[in-house]
Amino acid sequence: MAKQQADPLPQYTVEEIRAACEAPLPAGVTMVLMKKTVTGLQVNEGGVSVLERSDRPWRQLSPVTKVARGVFIRSRIRLRFADGSKATVRPYKPKLRCLLETGKRDSLNFSSPSSGDARSNDSALDSLAAIFVILVAIVMFPISLVLLAREMLGTSARAKQAALLLPQLQAVTQTN
Repeated sequence: MAKQQADPLPQYTVEEIRAACEAPLPAGVTMVLMKKTVTGLQVNEGGVSVLERSDRPWRQLSPVTKVARGVFIRSRIRLRFADGSKATVRPYKPKLRCLLETGKRDSLNFSSPSSGDARSNDSALDSLAAIFVILVAIVMFPISLVLLAREMLGTSARAKQAALLLPQLQAVTQTN
């Protein structure tokens, strides 16, 4: 049985995406990372809607019953819906993502295109590459500690954006 092809995302030029990111988002709309995908999140008196692809309409979600902010990673907002489903969203900084980019994967989980056993490909540059990686790790470790501290204290840009989004989501939360 042949594997079914996924519906491809619409293609936009860099200029179109750049112009769309510079334009303000509609009222109540925030760009978020949801399920490793760039998603538009619209919060209004009718509830919460998501735009999962730029060529599709907004999809109304089940009523929100609980909203919680992450304890350590302050930019995460956990939502629980009336149908029992859950979602975790992380807002993007304003003008970093736009509605044309919805549906794109945004993840650090890159798969390696190579196959086979890498241990069989020894080269003279391996030891030099190892030294370079260690030096980069030594330089990056203090920087990553600072970024982690900013995230935990809630002073990062994403955490501040989450703080702005949290009251909007709490306003549409329905109690059981």
